[in-house]
Amino acid sequence: MQPTVELDVRGLEHPEPLERSVKVLKKMKPDDLFRLVIHRMPQPLLMIAERHGIGYLVCQKSDDEWHIWFSKEAERLDPSLCGGDYVQ
Repeated sequence: MQPTVELDVRGLEHPEPLERSVKVLKKMKPDDLFRLVIHRMPQPLLMIAERHGIGYLVCQKSDDEWHIWFSKEAERLDPSLCGGDYVQ
């Protein structure tokens, strides 16, 4: 399944990854599937997503590459999106 929106913020300095990601989360439509590529686990962003009723799926590709999938429709967040690198 392909993401509706994809954002790669690897290597950006704090708080830019969070700010850019929150902008996308706030604009998400119910059927959007957003994939964030980031260099670490974005715990504050995950808490913000939860507060906005947005589910997520965390995939760790390497020590410095994480793919986080977001959707307002939880059934779209299948662990197969991670390609075997499912974390939570």
